[in-house]
Amino acid sequence: MEKHLFKNIEENKKEIKSYFGQSVDYFEKDIKIMGHNAVLVMCEDLTNITNLWQVNLRPLNNLKADFSAEKVFDYVLNRTTIPFNKQPAETFEMVMFFLTAGFSIILIDGVDKALVAPCQGYSARGINEPQSEGSLRGTRESFCDTGRKNMALVRRRIRSKGLEIETMQIGTATKTEVSLYYHKDYCDIQILDKVKDRLSTINIPVVTESGYLAPFIDTTKGSLFSAVSYTEKPDVFCAKLCEGKIGLMVDGCPFALIYPFMFSEHFSTNDDYVQRPYFVSITKALRYIAFVISIILPGLYITLANFAPENLPEKLIFFIFSSQNSTPLPLFVEAIIIVITFEIIKEAGLRLPQAIGHTVSFVAALIIGDSAINAGLIGAAVLIVCAISTIMTFVVPSFYESVTVLRIIFLILSGLFGALGFAFSVLLLIYNVVNVNAAGKCYLPQFTSDNKNILADIFFKSSWRTINRREDN
Repeated sequence: MEKHLFKNIEENKKEIKSYFGQSVDYFEKDIKIMGHNAVLVMCEDLTNITNLWQVNLRPLNNLKADFSAEKVFDYVLNRTTIPFNKQPAETFEMVMFFLTAGFSIILIDGVDKALVAPCQGYSARGINEPQSEGSLRGTRESFCDTGRKNMALVRRRIRSKGLEIETMQIGTATKTEVSLYYHKDYCDIQILDKVKDRLSTINIPVVTESGYLAPFIDTTKGSLFSAVSYTEKPDVFCAKLCEGKIGLMVDGCPFALIYPFMFSEHFSTNDDYVQRPYFVSITKALRYIAFVISIILPGLYITLANFAPENLPEKLIFFIFSSQNSTPLPLFVEAIIIVITFEIIKEAGLRLPQAIGHTVSFVAALIIGDSAINAGLIGAAVLIVCAISTIMTFVVPSFYESVTVLRIIFLILSGLFGALGFAFSVLLLIYNVVNVNAAGKCYLPQFTSDNKNILADIFFKSSWRTINRREDN
């Protein structure tokens, strides 16, 4: 149960001080407001002192009247032009929330409420270009680490009255501000209520990134795929909100969570909506092909080379076996080692500083790979197959985690059981996709849908003029 503020200012100061202990960033100063004792409380480096003095404290210092403490509080809050928050802080939990968000608190002796001065001034990373979602055309803005700035980026793009933004605190230790975005004219209210209920049940100590919330939002079990996706681009986020999606943003994280996210949406990019339809249709087909190849190619290669070589062309068989005869390890073991090595190289390049990461990838790909082939440790054919599969993974980067695990499953089952293992892997892939619960809707493309615009956006792209005529009809 939340603890209410006291009327005695000394008790309030003692209680607030107990929340911070011996922290050096805690600041309090006794002041006078219209003849009454008061105290100013804030966290250093989270508050802009200049704005606090010019906007709030100096006008307060010039007020003169003979009122009781409660009337002074009401007069300052409701009858002056000094920009205090309309909603005062009434509990110590609210005081802590405002202080840690960069606000300043003013308590007046004899009043069990606190004035909240919006004078945040903490340093934060600015709005930069997106790092993980490249595009040829469109905005160059990405979300930043400050929740309120991200709100402004969304509000500037969706100016209709239907956009709703709700905030809540999640994390028993961090008390992180989480923002819930939806457009009430397009959003499914039943799905929205379910999301709110799931958020209210989260009882974990730490929330520092939107990925912490994904397991609570997406209730899918037993599948490597998820109905949750992420974006760092405000334009993508706003487009999804206008499609009826629900968005979540965590203060301090530049990646927004989108729910529900369908299977076919992973194969669409921002450029698809500004480029020519015939070109987009070709690139979409290539993405689907790359997705399939990235999963099945190593397993299919092992199945054909080890268990059904008669299905391969003679020249290819000769190339494969001549390559393998010069290596000491079986083909299946080679493929496992190469796939795992590629994943280690990717992790090393990702975790190291950017300047060093590129060097590690370059050295591993050229020097180690070329040396291993020349030394006869691995075959050139299996290295090419695994490299192609790995490169294909990044055509649809949002499926990186799922594709990596499925590739290894395909490879192991195909290497141990041949065609039977490969067929079982295909069934396992289909099961993983079908088993996703996208807010009670079908995760796969809805081929029976009556909405032709939805079907036109799955495998190919119609022009905006064609879609507009369908909307009119």
